[in-house]
Amino acid sequence: MYTQKLVVITGDQLAHNYFINQLRANFNLSAIFIEKNRYPDPTCNSKKEREAWDEFFVNLKKQEEYLFQFSKCNNVLNYPQNFYIEKGCLNENKTIKLINKFNPAIILIFGTSLLCSKYLDLYPNQILNLHVGLSQYYRGTSCNFWPIYNLEPQLLGATIHYVTNRMDGGNILFQDSIELHKNDSQFILMTKPIILGTKLMVEAIKSTSVNSTQHKQTHTNGKLYQIKDFDPKAIIHVNHHISSGKIKRKIELENLKLK
Repeated sequence: MYTQKLVVITGDQLAHNYFINQLRANFNLSAIFIEKNRYPDPTCNSKKEREAWDEFFVNLKKQEEYLFQFSKCNNVLNYPQNFYIEKGCLNENKTIKLINKFNPAIILIFGTSLLCSKYLDLYPNQILNLHVGLSQYYRGTSCNFWPIYNLEPQLLGATIHYVTNRMDGGNILFQDSIELHKNDSQFILMTKPIILGTKLMVEAIKSTSVNSTQHKQTHTNGKLYQIKDFDPKAIIHVNHHISSGKIKRKIELENLKLK
């Protein structure tokens, strides 16, 4: 059984709860720190933009509820204490001191604010991040969305990497792309990398490579996307890719290459 002390830092959305439950099904966690966070509500320039924004999150939640339930693990190994962190407080000294009390061997993060340099100084090569994207192509936020936007569904995937001072630029432990099906909606395509990435995180923790200096160097030229880039216009753009059949045709072409 895995015995090193594991501390999790993640968000408070459905995807993060799924991540927590899967880890609890495989490991005895020392503590879980949950950062409260929400996408900022954008300025919409029309009724169409407002409807597109609101409908996107309603439909994404429905798809996540279905797929996360389908992949749910009911058996958990322990019930660690949960600590809730207000937005903007993750890098405060009191938070860092509280995490340090658990003397973690490895810190596992998914969907949090950027960690400050104090974490990197305290835990060098001990912080693993689940990035729902292929970091050599897509870095930053919503990287399970932008490959759909750019008609590159073949670049949807997940990466487990060490955390460094460069966003999603640390050396890679595990990485894989999702399976594509021609009738996948944008919401299914966005949820698959989360399920895949959580599986990869479990494999990474169990692997001896976590404690090894031998790991894959990552290319750091992946395009960086920020929260401000994700807006109603981007959602409308993706909706058109789906309704026009462009994504379906692209997936069919990519699957033909694999045969």
